[in-house]
Amino acid sequence: MHSAPAVSYPVGRCRFQGFVLAGLLVTGACALVAWAVQSEASGARQLGAALLWLLCALIAVRSWLRSPSGLLTWDGQLWHWAGSGEPHPVALCMTFDSQTTLLLHLQAAHAPSIWVWLEQRAAPLRWLACRRAVFGPKPPATAADSAGVAP
Repeated sequence: MHSAPAVSYPVGRCRFQGFVLAGLLVTGACALVAWAVQSEASGARQLGAALLWLLCALIAVRSWLRSPSGLLTWDGQLWHWAGSGEPHPVALCMTFDSQTTLLLHLQAAHAPSIWVWLEQRAAPLRWLACRRAVFGPKPPATAADSAGVAP
């Protein structure tokens, strides 16, 4: 079997992730309001819960606004991630697939792992090639791979 052809795909802030985040925040706010309305006495518990929801919302939105951006490249043998610096090899693990959106976990040998979202709308003409590379058969492991030198 042949491996997928080389492809590069842009990575950035994901609209799908933003919609899911917004839905969860609205659902949480509605649950909080319903609890506060049905509660016999309003007070410190409701205020504490509202402040906790606000803190979580701020952290989540900040995280979404600071989503990693860069270029993910498959060269036919290895995946490479080029964020703010030089491209470096990464191990890729597909976590979520909605046919138009992929959530990937990238792990470099000596760097913290990152989570990135790929959307079809970022590069529609390269989307199918990127999916083939993510899901296609990988080349056989080399001696360097078995020794644990390369990711």
